[in-house]
Amino acid sequence: MLTSPDNFDRPSDWLGSFFNKILYLLVLVGVAILIACWFMPLAKEQQRQQRLLRDLTIQVEMERAKYNKESRKLTLLQNDPSYLEILARDKLDLMKPGETIFRFDANDHH
Repeated sequence: MLTSPDNFDRPSDWLGSFFNKILYLLVLVGVAILIACWFMPLAKEQQRQQRLLRDLTIQVEMERAKYNKESRKLTLLQNDPSYLEILARDKLDLMKPGETIFRFDANDHH
């Protein structure tokens, strides 16, 4: 007995529902990928800016320490005559009358 085309099984509703769910899932994954691609440059720029900020903060701290050191030196120069004498003896090789200065080279290992 031959069957007519009307008697063939049609795809059931569960199969169509399954393919619809896969399609929705693929669309959601595609949208997620597009969003990620859109935000990726922004995230990289934010990381670059954070590195720059960290580097500048370190540089500011180094300059602040240098300023504090120089400020202390200036205060000592203005207020402490013994510090001025130490600098004059060390940097300018000045000495008091009758003094003999001995200097040792740090690189000389003899």
